[in-house]
Amino acid sequence: MRKAAQIAGAAAVAALLLSGCGSSSKGGGESKPSQSADGAAKPVSGIDGAWQSKSANGTVTLAIIGDSATLSAGKSACQGKVQDMGTTMLALKCSDGDDTRSMGDVEQTGDKLTVSWKNGPTEEFTKVQGKVEIPKPDLPTGAN
Repeated sequence: MRKAAQIAGAAAVAALLLSGCGSSSKGGGESKPSQSADGAAKPVSGIDGAWQSKSANGTVTLAIIGDSATLSAGKSACQGKVQDMGTTMLALKCSDGDDTRSMGDVEQTGDKLTVSWKNGPTEEFTKVQGKVEIPKPDLPTGAN
C-alpha cells in the first residue's frame, strides 16, 4: 500500500507540472547557494519543468517543481528532492528499490540538463514543451 501511495504521489506531482501549473519562467537563470537559518540546504530554482532523455531501456522523464522531483525510467518510478548543496543535487527514492538514479549531480546549460548519477550513467535531458506522456510503472498486485 505504501508503494502505491509513493507512486501516486509521484504521478500527482508530474501531472500537476505537465498540466501547465508549473513555473513559466524562461531562461536558465542560475540560483545562488543559500542556507536557511538552521543551515539546511535550500531548494533550487530555475530548473522547474519536464525533462526527457533517451537511455538504452527507453525514455527517461524527469519532472521538477520547486524542491520536488519525480522520475520515470522503464518500470522504475522515483520521487524525491532537488537541493542546492553547493551544487545542485537530486536525491530520489525509487519504488522498486533500484538505486541507479538515486543521487545525481545536476548541471544546467540553457535547455539542457545533465545529471551525473552516483550509481549510474550521466544523462543529458532536454526541456520538454507542452504535454509529456509519462509511462505507468507496473504496480504490485492489489496496490491500486
